[in-house]
Amino acid sequence: MNAFGADLHADRTIVVTGAWGGIGFATTTMLLERGARVVLADRDAGKPEQRDQLARWSDRVQFSKCDVTERTEVDAMVAQAAARFGRVDGLVNSAGVDRRHRFLDLEDDEFKAIVDVNLMGSFRATQAVVRQMGRQTLAADRTYSIVHLSSVNAQIGSATHTAYAATKGAIAQMTRVLAVELAPARIRVNAVGPGTIRTDMLDRWVAAKPDALDAVMLRTPLRRVGEPREVASVISFLLSDEASYVTGQTYYVDGGRIAQNLPY
Repeated sequence: MNAFGADLHADRTIVVTGAWGGIGFATTTMLLERGARVVLADRDAGKPEQRDQLARWSDRVQFSKCDVTERTEVDAMVAQAAARFGRVDGLVNSAGVDRRHRFLDLEDDEFKAIVDVNLMGSFRATQAVVRQMGRQTLAADRTYSIVHLSSVNAQIGSATHTAYAATKGAIAQMTRVLAVELAPARIRVNAVGPGTIRTDMLDRWVAAKPDALDAVMLRTPLRRVGEPREVASVISFLLSDEASYVTGQTYYVDGGRIAQNLPY
């Protein structure tokens, strides 16, 4: 079997928050295809067609209703994962919200709500998983892995994105700090920063502003929207032993947008 075959994540239990969303679900299915046991943590129940798609992996799937803004729910979700599968080896912090506001219209409560999901939610899930990892044994040639979802908005400025961009920039910095602090425990921490990806979030944005996508494509050298599985493949790599010497990094999956960010 080649390095990125069906056994890449064999014997690994990985928690995915925001698992029913576009990137979260693409990551979940890819991890299952590559042998992982996956805990789908989300405050929603998923679509019937999504659950049907996962039926063939029922012995390696656990559904956990979990709101990442609630500490007790996050702790219970990780405890249930360990009880079902015996351990937790990886985490993907995919839960997130993106709400656009003109700066002078942005209220304190809305800013706090976005921070609570995107930043504090990742903090809570990471803390709970790291505590579980500390109760486990790990083979000498293995590492644990945590992958956060950042965004191109951590690097570029986009109007009406004050709260969202602030959280994603903070995620990138938290990734670096945790990579240093958790390295002695052999826990690697990285992030992935998607650009414009074909998700429900993008569909809602385009529906509200149909000409916006054309403007983004002018700033994207590859001139197309990315697919969720293209982000999932980078997440899968970072979770695997193939990335055993990679930590503290943010990988941008953006079609070259950060490299250019200006029309020709």
